[in-house]
Amino acid sequence: MSMTILQTSTTSSSAFRAQRKELRHRVRVMVASFAAFVFLASIAIYGASYYILPLDQRPYSEKHELLKPSGTIGLKLGVLGTIMFFIIFLYALRKVIPWLGRIGTARHWMDFHVIAGVSAPVVIAFHASFKFQGIAGVAFWIMLAVALSGVVGRYLYAQIPRSLTAAEMSLSELHENESALAEFLLVQSVFTEEQLRRALTIASPDRASRIGAIGAICQMIMLDIGMPFRMARLRRMAGGPARGLRSLGGLISTGNREVEEIIGIVKQKASLSKRVLFLDQTQRVFHLWHVIHRPFSYAFALLAILHIAVVMGLGFARMGMR
Repeated sequence: MSMTILQTSTTSSSAFRAQRKELRHRVRVMVASFAAFVFLASIAIYGASYYILPLDQRPYSEKHELLKPSGTIGLKLGVLGTIMFFIIFLYALRKVIPWLGRIGTARHWMDFHVIAGVSAPVVIAFHASFKFQGIAGVAFWIMLAVALSGVVGRYLYAQIPRSLTAAEMSLSELHENESALAEFLLVQSVFTEEQLRRALTIASPDRASRIGAIGAICQMIMLDIGMPFRMARLRRMAGGPARGLRSLGGLISTGNREVEEIIGIVKQKASLSKRVLFLDQTQRVFHLWHVIHRPFSYAFALLAILHIAVVMGLGFARMGMR
């Protein structure tokens, strides 16, 4: 018995440490996202009067020497974009560099990979002062394609359920979790079976298998968009008109702990059912995405290095540093 208690205590302690680690990671992601947004918004606000000028009028602007590609700020933005470019490729390098692979999990690296991947094209656009010509222009459009595909890839990655160790969960484990949530909802007394059925309704397995991979992804996105509104309907049913008004039609918490706990379980059940239903299509599209995403990334890397070499060779960098 003492051994069982010890094992339970160890398991609880491990789960608590994992939760704390995840919380710290979420805080870091939020801070990084907020810092990137504030920085890019500041550059956009400061440079708006310059960037909207026709190209032939920009040399007469008082900000030209600062914001042109070889200007004081423009050149530094190019350096920052290059640094972000290396940060983006650390995600791939961690698979071949042992000490990098021991830092954090693949999902944690993916989060910062996405933040850098989304921010870098904007930084490069500011560096180029929105003039996309020659090698730099081709590199930018490829980088933008990589960034957009990266957002899609991150969404697909999130749809493949994983355990705390970041290993993909087996289909039997998913069904076990789904059944456990369903059993809990059967014994609760806040919502009727019909109300829950309407909130949890998704496509049938036969229909899901017929709509194809792209159709499945679109269906998943639509379900995610509709999730807050389905939960809002449940809140209105549980709280009545008065509480519904206070919760903005059910879009925010009602303040009722029991109702919110059950709605949280309903959201978990709906999300898990969606992932189980479209798991096969998601995995196939995710593997195909890797085939497309990587060549674009390598092409951008090659063009970016070529652009930097040309700029340094022609002396534009030194001109901007005077």
